Amino acid sequence: MFSSLTDEQFSALMPSIQRRTYLPRSSIVRVGDSADGLYLITTGSARVIIENGDSREFVVSVLRANDFFGEIGLMDAGPSSVTVESRERCEVLHIPRKRFLECLQKNGSLALSIVTALTSRLRDAHRKIEGLALMTVYERVARLLLDTSRDLNDQCRVELGTEQMAAMVGASREMVSRVIKGMIDGGLVARDKRQLILLDRAAIAERKSTIPSRLQPLNRDTRVARPAHNPRATLGTMAGRRTNEGR
Repeated sequence: MFSSLTDEQFSALMPSIQRRTYLPRSSIVRVGDSADGLYLITTGSARVIIENGDSREFVVSVLRANDFFGEIGLMDAGPSSVTVESRERCEVLHIPRKRFLECLQKNGSLALSIVTALTSRLRDAHRKIEGLALMTVYERVARLLLDTSRDLNDQCRVELGTEQMAAMVGASREMVSRVIKGMIDGGLVARDKRQLILLDRAAIAERKSTIPSRLQPLNRDTRVARPAHNPRATLGTMAGRRTNEGR
């Protein structure tokens, strides 16, 4: 991020930068907090989550070293709409809003990098909305596995647990466990301690469920089938009832 700054701009910014340390599961930013600056993670990782106040949460994304957040508040000065929580010990650089906006006004390349990040995150948000509205749980889990996998020692590994995955796909932990078991039984995924190994990325990418249909969850738009309304039949039934009552 700072590579586009001139030596003079970087020197002017340095005195205002604060280095902060957060222990695991510490709140870095909470919903409703005022926009006080930009945050850059130097070590560790954090979760961006939306909570409903009833112990339920949806994980919007996972941030790692060199990722930044707080850019929306930089632009509109509005309160934070999400909570950012450390997953492990985190080192974070905090740049006050006023000082960072001064840099943006003087450096077009830095401003463009922020706009590019905003566009990329908006695109990711559209994909998540698509998944929640139009995809089954199996399809959402398949996409998540592909998106979060990492190549380690010639193996494609996923470090997320079922509870974390459930929060990221908007489903119950039980349903996610059922999907993962179906993938393991189908030879698509293998479990190695607390990690998953993707054995067949191509088959997972097809997102075709290996879970028996009787165990598939109903889609959100599923409705109980009802007979089509027939006005004549309704009037006939009412007339029959009145005739019987007259007798």
